[in-house]
Amino acid sequence: MLVAGLAAVTAGGLVAVPAGHAGTPQEATAGCVPVSGAVCGTVRVPLVRANPGLGDTTVAYALIEHRDTSRPARGTVTINPGGPGDSAIASAATYARMFGGLLQDHDLLLVDPRGVNRSDPVSCGTLTSLPATREAFVQAVGECGQKLGARARGYTSAEIADDIDAVRAKLGIRRLDLFGESYGTYLMTVYAQRHPERVRSLVLSSAYPLAVDMWGRPNARAARRALQLVCQRSAGACDGDQVLRDIAQLSQRLRARPIPYTLGGQERRLDDTALASIVYGLAKTAPAGIGDVPAMVRGALHSDNALLVDAAKQAAPLSGSSLPQDDPQPFNPELAATVVCNDYPTLWNRKAPTSARLRQFSAGRAALPEQDFWPFGKRAWTSMSYDQGNTCIRWPDRHGPSQPTGGPFPDVPVLVTSGDLDANTPTETGRQAARQFRRATVVEVPNVGHVAEHEPSGCVAAVQTGFIRNLRVPDTSCLAHIPPAPVRP
Repeated sequence: MLVAGLAAVTAGGLVAVPAGHAGTPQEATAGCVPVSGAVCGTVRVPLVRANPGLGDTTVAYALIEHRDTSRPARGTVTINPGGPGDSAIASAATYARMFGGLLQDHDLLLVDPRGVNRSDPVSCGTLTSLPATREAFVQAVGECGQKLGARARGYTSAEIADDIDAVRAKLGIRRLDLFGESYGTYLMTVYAQRHPERVRSLVLSSAYPLAVDMWGRPNARAARRALQLVCQRSAGACDGDQVLRDIAQLSQRLRARPIPYTLGGQERRLDDTALASIVYGLAKTAPAGIGDVPAMVRGALHSDNALLVDAAKQAAPLSGSSLPQDDPQPFNPELAATVVCNDYPTLWNRKAPTSARLRQFSAGRAALPEQDFWPFGKRAWTSMSYDQGNTCIRWPDRHGPSQPTGGPFPDVPVLVTSGDLDANTPTETGRQAARQFRRATVVEVPNVGHVAEHEPSGCVAAVQTGFIRNLRVPDTSCLAHIPPAPVRP
């Protein structure tokens, strides 16, 4: 799907990803993914259902059939891995392994969102290299919208949700168990809103509501909480309050005097935005790496920048000059930017010209209390993430599609799972997502970050499997055995 080294966009920020598969799906082809019992196909759908004149697009799917062929499947689970822009089909082997028990008597349906991987990848040509600065990234997003023109309106969560339903209808499936990870929780909520009669249950992992806070204030609170929890569980290896004070001091220093370093032969600057991005990213991937933060920050305050610069090189954060890395999954940054700019709330009037938007954004940020973003600083925190802040301020479509943020929602069982160290989609936003439904239960998972079912013990995936099977939350006592994040002395 992508060329090696492209700028990609995930729920945690800009990332560089390697080349992905860009093959054309074959109708009803067995063995299309490295999972036994898989059959692939496509559906052809309008690009913009309200405007058929804009043409059609192809949507690809893979159906992994249940193993017990002596009886029909008990149900069909459809999973979206998030992004927006991630490929569900590319993760087929991971999901088949993670939910192997469920596959005994449930089918698994994976649909690549339109514009991604096997579903007619979209390209505007402006995000195919790593922008060097935040300003360059924002400019590239605006140019992407200009090049796509009216076709950009075809890349929304509502259209993607309707594509999933078109696949469901083609396969003759009466109802779906919806499973969303990260942005997938947003997408599956939109599906449930648009097709409530087709939903049996929802599992929302690392969730956030349709009315997302584009300033990222819940995320800043979650980053503080994550560091406090790590230290509380460290048997005295660190003091959370002191770590936060150290970050505040280092952030001020880096704002005034960024640390220069070299990455890939290019000069980079490690500033306060980079520091915020590093901590945010480590909380997202917890427990890996988050326990290094206390020593990393304290060392930098005492003129030992080795750990901090090493973290910057590994994360390549979006500061004045660099970008973070993430999982090497086939991913389309241009689809991601388009969905975000079409769907998410804005911090300015969409109908206003760019000059007015810039003034509105600046005034809005100036009015924010600095304390809401302590210890990182509000300018740093609101500049580091691809899907918040001013990313879409130069998006040219002033009258494009808007995503509704109201019901009706199906009255079905909903499970929300959230890692208590996750600053990307924290438990706070998971609870907000849960309140959109009448019968929702929130399960917070200790000692992990984003998309908790990927933790190695299999406990979280087992809880989710039990919920899908029986439409109630099973025994969760195994969560108590997930070990705390190790802390570097």
